[in-house]
Amino acid sequence: MYQSFEASSEPDKGPERLIMLRDQMRKSGIDAFLIPRADVHQGEYVAPADERLAWLTGFTGSAGFCAVTQDAAGVFVDGRYRVQVKEQTRAPFTPVDWPEVQLGDWLKDKLPSGIVGFDPWLHSAREIKSLEQDLSGTKITVQAMDNLIDPIWQDRPAPPMGLARVFDDHLSGETHTAKRTRLAAELKSAGHAAAFISLPDSICWLLNIRGQDVAHNPVVHSFAVLHDDARVDLFMHAEKAQDIRAHLGNEVTLRNPEDLSDYILSFQGAMRLDTGSVPYA
Repeated sequence: MYQSFEASSEPDKGPERLIMLRDQMRKSGIDAFLIPRADVHQGEYVAPADERLAWLTGFTGSAGFCAVTQDAAGVFVDGRYRVQVKEQTRAPFTPVDWPEVQLGDWLKDKLPSGIVGFDPWLHSAREIKSLEQDLSGTKITVQAMDNLIDPIWQDRPAPPMGLARVFDDHLSGETHTAKRTRLAAELKSAGHAAAFISLPDSICWLLNIRGQDVAHNPVVHSFAVLHDDARVDLFMHAEKAQDIRAHLGNEVTLRNPEDLSDYILSFQGAMRLDTGSVPYA
């Protein structure tokens, strides 16, 4: 695991930013909001533009999340970060020992009733389903919504746009055509028309490409749909794909990431997905 000992945290700015977030919550009519460490790909390592948890709280660990109400702000971390979170956050943020204290229990203790808002792109389908189950029988509901951090993060870095590159077949051991064909046969055998892939490392493996969107991780931010005939729809910004177009060939179609939601909604047939990594959206 890559480690950096450079101080990039700004804990003293957290209380002021928390005030701004709570103002956004009031305007949106919600009683709580969730801020995860993860990006849209549920990655442990994220680009600077996705460091919402660190920006708000000051906590820079590779795992954790924050739950904010109008009266409480819990920063949930596991045993690896119990010391770090205390050093990097300031009141009114309160460290919460997770998983000993579960989010559902914390919310039930802080809210007699209300709406918990969350960005559906930053939480997995499995995660939200589990939270809904934990809150069943209460007067607390969850609601997907636009992210409330982004409008108040005035100097947020631009999303990464690093060029993707070809990972040579003699290094990967198998062409991407062979990989696609082999996995497509498994899809067809299982009766699935396609598989949705949301993890950049899986996409890089499948297509024999590498990227530079995350420091020290050779991945390119993208989504992909592998069809049972071995075709792939690759949702990646065109600017990133300049050097890999010929390598991908005619069976891989480059698509605009902005079109992903409409594409999924209009898809005909059974699509396999991993609820532990696919965004709730």
